[in-house]
Amino acid sequence: MRGRTLQLGQATIEYIYVLPILLLLLLASLQFVFIYEAKQTLNYAVFVGTRAGALNNGSMASIKDGLAAGLAPLFAHKIGSATDLDAVKLGRRTARTELANPKLALIEIVNPTSGALAGFGTEIPNDNLMYRDPTVLKGGMNVQDANLLKVRVTYCVRLVVPIVKNMIFGYAVAPPAAAAKIDSTYSGGTIAAPEMLKAATPGTASVHANSLCYDNDPATNPVFYRIPVTAEAVVRMQTPFKDPGSWTAP
Repeated sequence: MRGRTLQLGQATIEYIYVLPILLLLLLASLQFVFIYEAKQTLNYAVFVGTRAGALNNGSMASIKDGLAAGLAPLFAHKIGSATDLDAVKLGRRTARTELANPKLALIEIVNPTSGALAGFGTEIPNDNLMYRDPTVLKGGMNVQDANLLKVRVTYCVRLVVPIVKNMIFGYAVAPPAAAAKIDSTYSGGTIAAPEMLKAATPGTASVHANSLCYDNDPATNPVFYRIPVTAEAVVRMQTPFKDPGSWTAP
């Protein structure tokens, strides 16, 4: 009987050791579910934005409007006695605000390039594409390829689960001082972990993901505790591509 009592005490101690690990795994699973939801929503939003751009001469303003519409479900929540329409309006308004913050979002028109547009003139024609000679290159691109609108969006998703958000943020979007402590190696030497999350900006130097999503003052800046998520979409132009106003935004 005494031996049995000792075994029961041992099981309790083992349970105390295992419980924090189980809770951590549960919290991590919950956080990654939220990240996955944001990723899937962003995939759809980028398609909606690219489609809107294809219908409006590649306009960046149209792309951003479509993106806001696609991201709205992430922020459409009822508050108090608000109606469904109020929730939708809140979602669109919040999405626009998020996309307008240069520390939270990076929108890029990857294709066609500014060089291709300059090669064709003031616009890239969109009619009779199947009959146009694909061997004729202007600005390094034929007219068929130049009519593929490709948009890339990097958005900083908020981490909300306690404890886990600190861990993910610390390892994935660490400040430069901390990044030196978590180096990885590759064939060309060593590279800090945040370098692996960099997003290229056309015509400029590469942008670190941690410079996009990191801010060292969590008390005053809502950028803190976010992680970059990237999505791309390609849609055939339905109108002639013209000057989009800007090739990157915001």
